[in-house]
Amino acid sequence: MMPKAPGFISVLAFLLLVNGCSALVQPDREYANNQGVIEYTARAAAYSVDGDSYLLQRIEIEWDTATFYYAGVSDPREDAWVLRFSPKSSEQDPVALEDVYSHLTLIEGLRDDFKVGADEEDLVGESSLRHVSYSYQSKSRDSEGKAVRGHGIIAVYSTRRDDLPVVYAMKIEAVGRKAHYTRKALAPFLRPIPQS
Repeated sequence: MMPKAPGFISVLAFLLLVNGCSALVQPDREYANNQGVIEYTARAAAYSVDGDSYLLQRIEIEWDTATFYYAGVSDPREDAWVLRFSPKSSEQDPVALEDVYSHLTLIEGLRDDFKVGADEEDLVGESSLRHVSYSYQSKSRDSEGKAVRGHGIIAVYSTRRDDLPVVYAMKIEAVGRKAHYTRKALAPFLRPIPQS
């Protein structure tokens, strides 16, 4: 038989509330953050982007490629990657690696209503930087249920390191951006590259 006193019911409700809340609220967990290892790897690869502009999230390293992935600091919508290729004469086509459209085709295949914007080429040092801006319909929706437009830019730059060819391909993209990217946006990713 259960007591029916109002005080007992209040105490029981209080205990359930306190125990329920403590089960839902977890203390912050500590962990060994790999950011130092990631930054060390970027320094060892001699490719470090200013952390005030972009946060280096991860690096994938293979024998002939290194891929650096970034998130925007001032604009959290932005994500970017830089691929550093060390062309091998027997396995890769250096001409295809240096063709911005061979990289753009891979991106286009994953986007709806893909449209190319400006296609420009600039001289950086003694090499040319080819960059193409683009836009597409993202999977994100606005408050009215319409697809949000995304914008991006992709570029390719060739240089030499230890007298060997190295090709850099880079991409910046953001959903909800109001205008196309321009060459200026690539500056943080070009600064660490030795210019031939």
